[in-house]
Amino acid sequence: MSKKSSKLDLLVRVRFENPLPDLPFPPKLLNVSTDIQRLGEPSYLNQLASTTQFPMLVDSEMGMPIDLNEFDGVWDGNEAALNPPTDASRVTDAADLALLTPLRLAAANGPSAPKASEVSWMRNSSYIQRRNGAVKRREMALKKEEIVDASEAAQIIAIDKTFADLRAEPAEGMKHPDPKRKHLRVVETYDILPDDDAWSNSYLMIKFPERPSVATSSDPRAQASSERLSRAILRPIVEDDQQIMEYFLPREEDLGQLSNILEHPMSEEALTEMYEKVEEGGDVDELFPNTAYERLRTYEVVGQTQPQKEVIVTFVEEGGDEEEDMFGDDDDDEDQPAKKKRKGVYFKEVTMKAQLRKTRARGRDEETRTDVWDKVRVGAREPSSNEVEARAAALQPVADPEWSEEQLRIMRSTDIGDAPEDGRSPDSEVGHLLADDDRD
Repeated sequence: MSKKSSKLDLLVRVRFENPLPDLPFPPKLLNVSTDIQRLGEPSYLNQLASTTQFPMLVDSEMGMPIDLNEFDGVWDGNEAALNPPTDASRVTDAADLALLTPLRLAAANGPSAPKASEVSWMRNSSYIQRRNGAVKRREMALKKEEIVDASEAAQIIAIDKTFADLRAEPAEGMKHPDPKRKHLRVVETYDILPDDDAWSNSYLMIKFPERPSVATSSDPRAQASSERLSRAILRPIVEDDQQIMEYFLPREEDLGQLSNILEHPMSEEALTEMYEKVEEGGDVDELFPNTAYERLRTYEVVGQTQPQKEVIVTFVEEGGDEEEDMFGDDDDDEDQPAKKKRKGVYFKEVTMKAQLRKTRARGRDEETRTDVWDKVRVGAREPSSNEVEARAAALQPVADPEWSEEQLRIMRSTDIGDAPEDGRSPDSEVGHLLADDDRD
C-alpha cells in the first residue's frame, strides 16, 4: 500500500502564548447613528467648492487682511458696503473733492506733467541706480571707442608706461580703490618680484580636517613641538582609484640628527659606494646617515583642484648689497658670501590644492595593502647633474634675462616661417634637445 507524502512536511506550526488575562466582562457593542452620505466619495464636493466664492478683502497698501465682519452683507454676497458709489454729493469736506477728479481730465486739457519717478523713502536707492546706470553707459561708450593695439611694440610700451606712471605718482597720495576703505593710506611700498629661490619647486596647498598632531587613540594626550611637525612627510598612494596619503613624523630626540643630515648631504660618489657595500652585506644604518620616521595616520584625498589665484608670498624687509636689477648675470665667485635679497615681496604660485579626510585606523590583521610602511629611513644626498640642469631650466624664466629674448625669437620665427641659421625648424630643434635629454 503506497503512502502519499504530504506537501506540508517543511511547515512548522508555531504557537505563541498569550499571557494577557481575559477581560472580566463581556464586550459591549454600541449603536452609533451616522449619516449614510458620509460614506460616499469626497469628490462630489469638488464642484461645490469651485463654485463657492469666499469673500476676501486685502488692503493693497499694507497687505494686511481686514475684518470683514464690520461690513454688512459681505457674507451674503452683497458687496455694496465694500464698493460705495462715487457720489460727489456725499462728500462734505471740500479738501476731499479733489480726490473725485477723473484721472484723465488733465490729459484732455493739455500735455500732462511728467510724473515723479521716485518717492521720498526710495531716493537713496534711486540715486544709486541712476549713478550706476550712468557709469555703465559711460563704460560702454568707452569700450566702443577704445581700439586696442595688440602689436608687440604697443604691448611693450604699455607695460613700460605702467612703471612710469607708478614712479610719477607719489605713494603718499595713493588711495585705496575700495570706496569703503578710502581712509587707508600707503605706509610702505614693496616691489613684487618672482621668488627665484622657490621658483623651481612645486608647492601644494593641503587642507587638513584638524591641526596635525601626534595624538592617537592609544595616546590622545601626546604632544609634539612645532619643529617636529614642520619636518612631517606625506607619502601619496593610489589604492583602488582612490588617492590616500600617509603621515610620517620623526622622533623628538632625532631632530638634531635630522638637521645635521640635511646640512651635510651625501655626495653622488659616496652614495654609489654605499650601494655597492650594501649589496656586499653592509649595514645601511652605518653606511648611510639617516633618521627614522614613523607612520602615525592615513588621510584620504576627498578633493583635488588646480588653484587659479593662490600664491605663496615672502616679505623681505631688509635689503642687502644686491643690485637693483635682480635679473643681472653677474658671475660671483663661490668663495664670496651670498648676496642678500633686495627689499620686496617675492611670490610663487601654488600648483595644486587638496583637501584631506581622516580614515579609520586599521589593525595589522585588517590591513589589505601590500605596500604599507610603518617606518621609513630618511637621509639626504646631493642632487645629480640631471636634476641640477632641470632645476636650472625651470628657473630660467625668472633668473635668465636672455630667456625672454630667446622665446620671442622662437615665436617670431614660427610666425614668419623663418628657420634658424642651421636650416632646422624650431620644432626640430626642440625635438633634438629632447632626444639629447633622453640619451642622458
